[in-house]
Amino acid sequence: MIKLRRLRLVILPGGSTDNTEKYGFDIPFYSGLNIIAGQNSRGKSTIGSSIYYALGMEELLELGAMNEKALGKALKTEFETSDPKTGDIITHRVSRSRILLEIENDRGEITTIARMINSGEFDKHGDLRTKKASVFKSSIADLSNETNVRVLFIRNHNNNTDEYGFYHWLAEFIGLDLPEVINSKGRSPLYLQSIFSALFIEQTKGWSEFFATMPFYGINRAKEKVVEFLLNLKELAISTERDDIEREETRLIKKWDHTVTHLDGLAAEWNGHIRELPESITPDQDSLKIVALMVRDEEDQQEKTLKSLSEKQQNKLDALMQLPVKKVGENKEHIRERLEVLYGQQIEFMKNYEEFDTNLNLQKSQYENISKHLGNVSKELIAQKGIKNVIEESRLITDVFDQCPTCHQTVSDDLMKAEGVTIEKYTLDQNISYLSGQQGMMKSSISSLRTIIEEKELMRKYYLNKQRKLEEEIKVILRELIEDDRDYSDLDSLNRVRLEKEVNDLRYAEMRFNRYLLNLGEVAAEYQLLLIKKGKLENSVAEDRKILINFESIFKTQYLFPMGYDSNQAYNIFIQLNEPFKYFPVFKFNSESDLPQSIKTNSSASDFVRTMWAYSLTLLVAGKNHPGLLLLDEPGQHSIRSQNLQTLFEKAAAIKDRQVIILTSVQKVLITENDKPVDKLDLDALLSKLKVNEDYHIFRLPDNGKSIVRLS
Repeated sequence: MIKLRRLRLVILPGGSTDNTEKYGFDIPFYSGLNIIAGQNSRGKSTIGSSIYYALGMEELLELGAMNEKALGKALKTEFETSDPKTGDIITHRVSRSRILLEIENDRGEITTIARMINSGEFDKHGDLRTKKASVFKSSIADLSNETNVRVLFIRNHNNNTDEYGFYHWLAEFIGLDLPEVINSKGRSPLYLQSIFSALFIEQTKGWSEFFATMPFYGINRAKEKVVEFLLNLKELAISTERDDIEREETRLIKKWDHTVTHLDGLAAEWNGHIRELPESITPDQDSLKIVALMVRDEEDQQEKTLKSLSEKQQNKLDALMQLPVKKVGENKEHIRERLEVLYGQQIEFMKNYEEFDTNLNLQKSQYENISKHLGNVSKELIAQKGIKNVIEESRLITDVFDQCPTCHQTVSDDLMKAEGVTIEKYTLDQNISYLSGQQGMMKSSISSLRTIIEEKELMRKYYLNKQRKLEEEIKVILRELIEDDRDYSDLDSLNRVRLEKEVNDLRYAEMRFNRYLLNLGEVAAEYQLLLIKKGKLENSVAEDRKILINFESIFKTQYLFPMGYDSNQAYNIFIQLNEPFKYFPVFKFNSESDLPQSIKTNSSASDFVRTMWAYSLTLLVAGKNHPGLLLLDEPGQHSIRSQNLQTLFEKAAAIKDRQVIILTSVQKVLITENDKPVDKLDLDALLSKLKVNEDYHIFRLPDNGKSIVRLS
């Protein structure tokens, strides 16, 4: 666990002749509830962002922001103070600035983190020294040149795993054993920044969604992983293994489909088809034993397996090789009859081939036309989305040009409308939706046509090869009909050579077929083992269910409904155990409903804020791996009622063994009716039932001036 003890900002102003002149703030923190209170524009956000920055969490302030770039100008370039005598605002330039944060863990170790904000040393990438943090083994009060210090890097590769990485050190200091999770590049730790998005809720974006400021690191179901870690659910290890299984399953399916594509291609080469092949990946290796490649025997026009046809042709070759080569005279009657058969086969073949070739060319033409049309639709879709980005929808659907600006007569460029015919106008969103649908259908059509064309191109090679064989045999016969009867028959030799080649081709095809089947068998065996591992995972969730039932009970009975949530009844609100919205509050008609709905869309804006209060506090008190720190920036959002804010402060004050920091206004209108305030935030009234320095500690910003003041 981690506890903040003291936050100190030190700024050296530019242009000062007094070496002792320093500005900043110095704020103590304690266990339990800490309140930083001040009017708007007094510097609460500056204090909050300093805590983020000191802990290396500035990414959560502004998504993707690195180092000092996430901070406001008051910490980097210029700040304002108030003259204590006249009250005038004085602007100062920042020469140097740094933040110090004193922290303690549950082992009693006290450490001070120091980070430069403006070191005065810059290159084209920014400040040279903000990518590092100095970690001192002492409190701020005891810092000296004798203090043991380590310099750690921030915002660099492996800073969550490297011995000199700041986040690696911080996780060890807090006592967090960060698990490995699956991300888009393989494996990584569950990053501290992801975890802290559940601990720090900032004012601008933080109240819009659970863990709204979580950076994207390519981690699969990152929000679920964070909840699993905080609650110490077994599902975290299980889900990481499940992610591995899903990736392996995807790999096996791709390998299976790739091999099936090769099988289909082989079948197309022989104008055949695959018999008894499973429609999708299977763990049943025995089912592959009956898979066969069926090809047509040209002699009897019957389908045979590749193996049986190969054996038949081999037997014919063996028999033929036992016979002497015939002479032309012996073969003439046979070749005349053969010539007639070949002419008939050629006429029938050309008829079928022309029909096949016409269909293939038609499908190629369709492919080209749809591809061109897809290009046009894609361009139009990009244009429509671009228009939506720069032009207000109302400008397009309002008939602002239907009247003459001078005489106000109706003037329309719509000739159909002038004749009393109206055509429905689509909005930009409707156009985009329609074009997206068209784009999807065309992509699907193109994919199907591409597959068909590729298969037919292979069949075309088969047909062309058959045509070449017919023409070759006809030429040999025609030549032989005019040759001397005593010469050896070329047709007899051709048949021997051709039959030998066919046997070799069939054997090669059979070898390829068997190799592809062997690959499918290996995939099936791996898939069977994968399914066994998958089945074992599903039996490891009983303990997690108990934890989540307890979590739901605390969430609803201790926090959500006592804080004034009234958009739904208690029996309609659940912590969802499965996808979608896994581990988060949902609305359901009953506990058995398979149709959970987002609690955000089923609650008022103010009730969703109450939901986030309750959820964050429940994670804090129920999370076995929770770092023990929660920061809420301006929780009085979206017309929250003052009595509910009072409950929030009282509930937070009751948590003594952990630390809650709330940044809040002192006076603020919460609810208005008819432009008149009917409820307001009065901090002193909200804290009236609590005892200062016992139930809470408060740091008040000055009523006049800013949080940054002259330091003694």
